Amino acid sequence: MRFIKYGLISAALLAQPALADEARLSGLRVEARVGLETPTVSDDDVYKLGQSVSIGGEIGYDIPVSTKVTVGPFVNYDYARSKDCASGYCLGSDGNLAAGGRIGINLGSALQLYCKLGYDRMKLKATYEGDSGTETLDGVMGGIGLDYNLSSKAYVGVEINYADLGSFEGINFQRRHAVLTGGIRF
Repeated sequence: MRFIKYGLISAALLAQPALADEARLSGLRVEARVGLETPTVSDDDVYKLGQSVSIGGEIGYDIPVSTKVTVGPFVNYDYARSKDCASGYCLGSDGNLAAGGRIGINLGSALQLYCKLGYDRMKLKATYEGDSGTETLDGVMGGIGLDYNLSSKAYVGVEINYADLGSFEGINFQRRHAVLTGGIRF
């Protein structure tokens, strides 16, 4: 019995270097995000509510399900102040929270292509002659991106997102977002 026990422990220790390369694209990750946000509204036409730089962060956990595929949850927050003004009335974004799942495909030992699907919640802010109010819009979001490992822990990436935030007062809202990321895996 001891022979089997020590044999299994030895096999696990010897397999560590082989698993280390695959584990580089998995595990707990914390990232900083800088992007460009463009909220839009549509009725018969599509209108931009301005553009602005966004800054935020994401926490996620990628679980390897095979040597090439990871899955896991994520949550992120991006703050941006995109707005469009006309005749003293301004309408724009005031922060965005997203959560969902991510599936990644390893394209080698340092590069991962991933897709996200989740729930997005954007705060819409309206101001008119000094008065302001907010409304929370939410809906389905999707994203696609690439992560590149700089080392066994640090990575950089690029991501694009789209969210359909539903309708408010008969107007449909969407969010388009492009992001540069930098993070650490633990």
